[in-house]
Amino acid sequence: MIKPRLGSFEQMRRRAWRRLPRGLFDYIDGGVGREAALRALRARLDAVTIEPRVLRSNGNREIGCSLLGSEYRFPLVIAPTAMAGLVQHDGEIILARAAGRLGIPFCLSTQSITSVGALRAAVPEVDIWMQIYLWEDRSLSQGLLERARAAGVKVLILTVDTPYGARKPWNDRSGFGMPFRLSARSLTDLAMRPGWLARSMLPTLLKGGLPGLENYPEGLRPRLLGQPPDPRVMLRRDLGWEDVAWVRKSWDGPILLKGVLSVADAKRAMQEGLEGLIVSSHGARNFDAAPAPIDCLPGIALAVGKQMTILADSGLQSGLDLLRFRARGAEAGMTGRLPLWALASGGEAAVTTALENLRQDYIEALDFAGIS
Repeated sequence: MIKPRLGSFEQMRRRAWRRLPRGLFDYIDGGVGREAALRALRARLDAVTIEPRVLRSNGNREIGCSLLGSEYRFPLVIAPTAMAGLVQHDGEIILARAAGRLGIPFCLSTQSITSVGALRAAVPEVDIWMQIYLWEDRSLSQGLLERARAAGVKVLILTVDTPYGARKPWNDRSGFGMPFRLSARSLTDLAMRPGWLARSMLPTLLKGGLPGLENYPEGLRPRLLGQPPDPRVMLRRDLGWEDVAWVRKSWDGPILLKGVLSVADAKRAMQEGLEGLIVSSHGARNFDAAPAPIDCLPGIALAVGKQMTILADSGLQSGLDLLRFRARGAEAGMTGRLPLWALASGGEAAVTTALENLRQDYIEALDFAGIS
């Protein structure tokens, strides 16, 4: 059990480091290259100051927001993160239940351990968004869109900043991935985390066998152990604006384009009839020369005005960070690593506590900034 109040992002991260296999921890934690972009996320957020106004006390503050036609308790979305179900058994379901308690959306990743249909069955009342990567065989992506629609997904997030998985030396060393690469090093890593094996792997094995990416088509699902992914479900290498147009024709609900950092791309997305953007550097996991999203937000917000819904992610660790993103032009923020560290730290109770603490931190930031 955890204490009533969870610690800071860094304290949760350190606790996760003690509880997770090193390969899984590094997969979540790391950036790319020399991690210059990852370091910049924190530095550039910390550099954003907000001139406070005084004598504006507000004891009955309302922080609810409207996003894409739905009302939420505060302007935060749990970001899509691959393989949360490896952090803890039923990880995606746990994250979605916590989001439901806090009155915010949960976004499921294409590369999740729980399928979108199984997630909907487990959390029928939660507002589920769906992130997709387009596969090389676009007809298979059409099948995923249909499964998402059948599960009552309201909002589609199309990630467009990942032509393929960026090389990460620590992943190569640890063997972490789908499939997992067995070696003396990787097996030793797993053996040193018996608690994780008991909490995450054993229940999954007893429930349905080896974990895999359950949103992939039946018969083509990458598993923790097995063959490399079928070429038909590799990330679409030549992704272009014609693919965005295809998704627009195939999906009749709101679409957010994730991974936008340039004004030119924001304007083009608006021309394609998309409802919104997520200003994101993919947590600094793809391109080590990418600018920090906090620096890109003002120009993008000015370019699209009120014609598109703007969200932002990458580096958000606190309520003050959420306020910084909103002050620069985002209507809401997304957080990925924070809920995963909480999940690793103490399961469902820890995730709920961490999100509630972030909400209270956001209210405090508004109060001390004097923002009505």
